[in-house]
Amino acid sequence: MPAQIDHRECAPIKQGAVAWLAMKHLFNRLEFNLIKIVLGTLFGFTITIWYVALDLKFNFNHSLSVNIVIAMATIVAAAIHFDSQQKLRKDRIWDTNKTFLLELAQALSDVIKATENEIHNIYCSNDPEEELEVDYKAFKRVKGKIEYALTVCHPLMDKSLIAAIKRHNEKDDRITHEVNNEGLENLEAYQIMLSEHKVLYSQLLKFMSEVSGVKNT
Repeated sequence: MPAQIDHRECAPIKQGAVAWLAMKHLFNRLEFNLIKIVLGTLFGFTITIWYVALDLKFNFNHSLSVNIVIAMATIVAAAIHFDSQQKLRKDRIWDTNKTFLLELAQALSDVIKATENEIHNIYCSNDPEEELEVDYKAFKRVKGKIEYALTVCHPLMDKSLIAAIKRHNEKDDRITHEVNNEGLENLEAYQIMLSEHKVLYSQLLKFMSEVSGVKNT
């Protein structure tokens, strides 16, 4: 029998992970905004000094200069607004889905381990002492999380991530059909799905890193 996990003990760990990522996300954004303010101030100060120096030397047309500055300021303001909207969108996606994304990442990690152990056991079928414990509930958990993402969370999640989850689910259904109806060997099915689990897991971690503002160092 696989060891039973006390979810009451896991709850504080999960909540702590969510809180840690949220705080790191906040500090990351504050640090990034401070850097932008400093660089913007230095850039503006430098441009002003250069303009005054060149104006004293070449005596620019001030009306034309003012129009150019206004046009440049409009472009910069539009770019800042667009960048701000993109960051707000990422913040909303992360704040809305961070708990579920962490749970999906954990479920994928568990199913990868379970699949690897099952493949090992197939190869060691003639030597029971070499067999590893397999958490068979991991397969059901990850299937439930994926179906939940596609049905309930679909409108609230990023389109690219939903597309990746959908591809994984379709591949899983197709492999299950081939095992049950077309004679696909269990070993080959596990090997195919292990690759699929790892691809989705990698995409999920990359997405979480990007949308939360936390970069691996």
